[in-house]
Amino acid sequence: MLDRIGARAWFAGRDLSPRAHLVLGLLLPAYVLAANMWRVRKFTVDDAYISFRYAANLAAGEGLVYNLGEPIEGYTNFLWTVLIAAGLPLGIDPHLSSKLLGASAALGTLWVAYRMSARAQPLGGVPCVATWLLAVSSTTSSWAVFGLETPLFTFLVTLGTWRMFAETEREYALPLSGLIFAIAGLTRPEAPLFFGLPMLFLGRRIFARQNLLRIALFALPIGAHLLWRHAYYGQWTPATFSAKTGDLAAQWKSGRTYVIGWFEHSGPVVFLAFAGVGLSVARRSRELLTITCVMIAVFAYVILVGGDWMSYFRFLAPAEPFVYVLVCVAVRQMAQGRAPAVLVALTLTAAWTGVQRYFGLREAQNKFIKEEKRFWDHTAGRVATWLVTHGTPGRVALGDIGFVGWRTNYPILDLLGLVDPVIARLPGGYTKKTGPGYAERFFDVMPEWAVLIHTGQECKKASLKAVRLIVEDDRFRRAYTLQENFRINADGSWCVFKRTGA
Repeated sequence: MLDRIGARAWFAGRDLSPRAHLVLGLLLPAYVLAANMWRVRKFTVDDAYISFRYAANLAAGEGLVYNLGEPIEGYTNFLWTVLIAAGLPLGIDPHLSSKLLGASAALGTLWVAYRMSARAQPLGGVPCVATWLLAVSSTTSSWAVFGLETPLFTFLVTLGTWRMFAETEREYALPLSGLIFAIAGLTRPEAPLFFGLPMLFLGRRIFARQNLLRIALFALPIGAHLLWRHAYYGQWTPATFSAKTGDLAAQWKSGRTYVIGWFEHSGPVVFLAFAGVGLSVARRSRELLTITCVMIAVFAYVILVGGDWMSYFRFLAPAEPFVYVLVCVAVRQMAQGRAPAVLVALTLTAAWTGVQRYFGLREAQNKFIKEEKRFWDHTAGRVATWLVTHGTPGRVALGDIGFVGWRTNYPILDLLGLVDPVIARLPGGYTKKTGPGYAERFFDVMPEWAVLIHTGQECKKASLKAVRLIVEDDRFRRAYTLQENFRINADGSWCVFKRTGA
């Protein structure tokens, strides 16, 4: 085996063979990534069920809606939702289709990172580092199989960037990168950021025929979808945009904490990316500068929007391939001269990174499977089952609408505003749109059911302002009666109320 991959020659001071690079830098990391995805495959994040319900209604001929007859775009992953819907008439469960699509996309990202690293720094004596860092990333490996569009979007923007690099070398190459970025834009709305930055480094070639065609291939599908969105939903942006923004100061604070948390979780190895940034400047490499700018832009964007409530940095998954390619470039450059001191330092860094990543990854996997899955099964899972088996169909008001909405298929009043046109436009940031109009929206609708989180185990005290505004109102006391108490722990309960009065 050592002879086949050229390891003996490497120990003698030669570069690794192409076969060795393929095995050590792509195939083994792909196996590790697949194993890590398999360990957390049983968990599906609650937000994924929002897309599942849109997909189910589309497949049933009811349109791309959450509540029947109520067109509102409460998702930000159009293409992902349509792909899931396409599998439903074939009998493919959305859990299966979303996880297979996500895992395939994550493995595709690994391949693109391998090719991009080789392009940025010629193959030498060090196998691809970027693929290994992706394979043992809790962000990349976990969010690949949790049911959301994150891995597909990451694959598409990484592939589009790599493809654009290759196209600019060939003046008459068909600029498929524009179409790839357009598909990414139909998957998530941040795609123009990833498409625009590489264009800035084209210089005078930005007006070349190839590039104008690239722009057209990107703009036509995106423009067509934009016009369809306005015609179908009556607005230019998804409702989630207004529902999740509205308090820039709070977004800035939570976004900074989010990005800093990713750096702390990822470990010291990611700071080698700054050496890659230095090389991009020293070499005046358009491609490395593009990768650098994409990395910085994603961090800035995530800070601006305030990050995400979910564990382990889903919003930064699209940045990871770019960060790790810069790390790979830096490591290969440092190892190029085979200086003993540098090799020892890199070996010790690799050993430390391996240990740190192993324990960090196992901690994340245990959190998802032993904590978060258990929590959601114990709360949303039990509430949804109770409503289906004990209740009568009717509109349900709650905040975490994912699994409950999917399992019951009852009409939903979303107290966070993702699929509610009124609450989405109220002032305040995400989960804090509790100003004038919030309680009024609840009592205008008067849902048959209300699932509200309370402090303690008796459903008597609400700590969240949004819940207090509802349950402390005299109209609620007169019209609603507690039906069931699902205790989470000593600190809180999911309380189910039924409307029994006017």
